[in-house]
This record gives sequence, C-alpha cells and structure tokens, in this order.
Amino acid sequence: MVHFWYILSMEFASCLKSQSELKDLFSACSSQEMRYQKIIEMGRCLPPFDAAARLPSNLIPGCQSIMHLETRYEKGLLYFNADSEALISKGLAALLIYVYSGEEPAVIAECPPSFIAEIGLTASLSPSRSSGLASLYHRMRQESLKFLVVQAADDGRGGHDS
Repeated sequence: MVHFWYILSMEFASCLKSQSELKDLFSACSSQEMRYQKIIEMGRCLPPFDAAARLPSNLIPGCQSIMHLETRYEKGLLYFNADSEALISKGLAALLIYVYSGEEPAVIAECPPSFIAEIGLTASLSPSRSSGLASLYHRMRQESLKFLVVQAADDGRGGHDS
C-alpha cells in the first residue's frame, strides 16, 4: 500500500529538493548576521527586473518596502521575478523564487515554504518582514491558483497548454 505522504512528496519532489538545498545552504550560517548576508547575496543574484512590470497590479501588499512580483506562464510552468528597494526584502523574494520559479502551478499551490521556519528565519525576521514574506508567497499561490482555474477551463473545452 502506497502512503499518501509518499505520493505527495513524489509530486512535489523538485519543490522539496529546492527547499532542502536552501536548508543545506543556510546550515553553514552560524549567526543571524551570516543568514542576512546570504539572503542579501541571493537577492543580488536575481535577474534585472523589467521596468514595464512595475505596475500597481504587481505590487505586493504588506511588505515593509515596495516590492513588485512579475509572473510568467510558459509551457505549463510558472516563472517569477521580483524586485524591491530593500536588499533584505529582495533577498527574501529570491528565496521563494528559488523554490517556486519553474514549477507547475499545482506544486506552488500545495507545497508550502516550510524551509523558512527550518532555517530560523521565522524567529529572526521582524513582524513586518514576516508579513511581507507571507504576502509574497500568498501572491505566488494566488497566481498558481489562477492558472489552475484557466487550465481546468481549457481542459473542459479541450484546450491545450500555451
């Protein structure tokens, strides 16, 4: 008999692998300062953000600083890019982008970012930064659900992936 958790972990293997890689990366950080430096470094590695994507609809509410999230759907996968004026916020976005960009919408909707607590970020972030990070994941999840609804509608009409 195959257990439900095993099936889920197989479906979300790439998401769980990315989270595990981040846990390994941050396990080398022996202090909060080192964690923040690693987060900032990751934010600096994000690709340039398209100025045309700086739209009010791409703003993430609840962030301590202004943050934009760009979402692109291509061949059944969602891709994200983000930008923020604050280096730490941009780095926090980079963590979620590392885990979720290039994933199927169902994976994003159903595989929560449990690594955040496991690497000690939940305890060390200010309430406003925690709120912003949660809002960013919430938006990524909303985007994934939006595409799942479109896919279901297309499947019902006999449509195909773009």
